Amino acid sequence: MTKQKTTILIRPAARGGKYLGHDAANAQNHSALIALLQPATGKIITHAFAKAPTAQSAGPLQLMGCTKRSDPFAADSDTVHVRLSVEIEEPTVFRVVVYGPLSHPDQARMAQADITVLPGVDIGLSPQYPEGLVVEVPGLCISNVTSNLQGAQINCTAKVAMMCGCQIHQAAADPYWPWPDTDFSVQLVTLMRSKAVFYYPLAYDATPGSVSSFTGQWPSQAAPGDTVEQAWVYASEPKLGNQGEYKIFSSQTVPSPLPPELQRLLAAAGHENA
Repeated sequence: MTKQKTTILIRPAARGGKYLGHDAANAQNHSALIALLQPATGKIITHAFAKAPTAQSAGPLQLMGCTKRSDPFAADSDTVHVRLSVEIEEPTVFRVVVYGPLSHPDQARMAQADITVLPGVDIGLSPQYPEGLVVEVPGLCISNVTSNLQGAQINCTAKVAMMCGCQIHQAAADPYWPWPDTDFSVQLVTLMRSKAVFYYPLAYDATPGSVSSFTGQWPSQAAPGDTVEQAWVYASEPKLGNQGEYKIFSSQTVPSPLPPELQRLLAAAGHENA
């Protein structure tokens, strides 16, 4: 059989949010690394960085409208995507890997899916079916964390957003917003030298000028003289299973979830901190 060039259009998206567009992009306007791998060996066949130079990259206005699960998501020519091509002569299974958002490398997550690609059968190139293959990145993006964990009174503030960067609004002030604060739970968690663990709930910050932030101030639950050994901000969106965590400080080193080859691709493209 003769090998045929076959192209797959892939769009990275946030679970429960928009595509990984401009708000999810770094200074190079890259929002995600997308690669095709051989499932058995992990060898990278081809890859590209999703470019998101404008606000329209996150998808058209109707994207957050009601859609049957059997219907494609809304997409247009401005919506972020990559096209990856392979030369195959028979049906082949590839692993699609999406890593993002690259706007916050410490919050980026890897999502993957195995797909069957048929020789000469492109995905997402038809004007009738422009969605292509959408790979959702679950989680919540936590940033701009400030805290004071010493003394009798402690405090913490954190920005929490969808993985696409879409903001959370106060439900009472914006009842039709897709991401109301009442859908989310945010906590400061401290592990003490004594091994006691304490949880402090953060509330939505309605202060004018505050954006998608949660804050709190509390009397310390720790015994006098006990010190904080590790601390995190936890965020959860129970209805969609989205969760996120931000290490304020920790004595533990967590290895990168990315295979070494993908780490090298990020470094080569100037994303050393990803």
